Amino acid sequence: MKLGSILILATTLVIGSLLSFTGQAASAYLTSAATSSMSIAGQSSKQGNRQLKVKSRDHAIQLVRRQYPGKVLKAQSSQVNGHQGYRVKMLSSQGVVFYVSVDAQTGSVRRN
Repeated sequence: MKLGSILILATTLVIGSLLSFTGQAASAYLTSAATSSMSIAGQSSKQGNRQLKVKSRDHAIQLVRRQYPGKVLKAQSSQVNGHQGYRVKMLSSQGVVFYVSVDAQTGSVRRN
């Protein structure tokens, strides 16, 4: 029991003395880490400004159905005008197959 207490005390003293020598380095590290996390937070808030107006496949289908009558045959994620988006394959009431693109960033719906 006494040996365990002595080891704990000795370890505590060694760590305390190391911290006093490296205090300035630790302070610089903590300052650097805080600055980095602030920078990352700033980047994520900038990316938050570019939120998507169409956030799901189901939302894209809903927008397409509002503008174009017919049956949805297929809907999949796709690149639209260089942005994330959706491509929806439709069947008109006259039996014509056509495609509609939905830009997820702007929310624009356009028949191809």
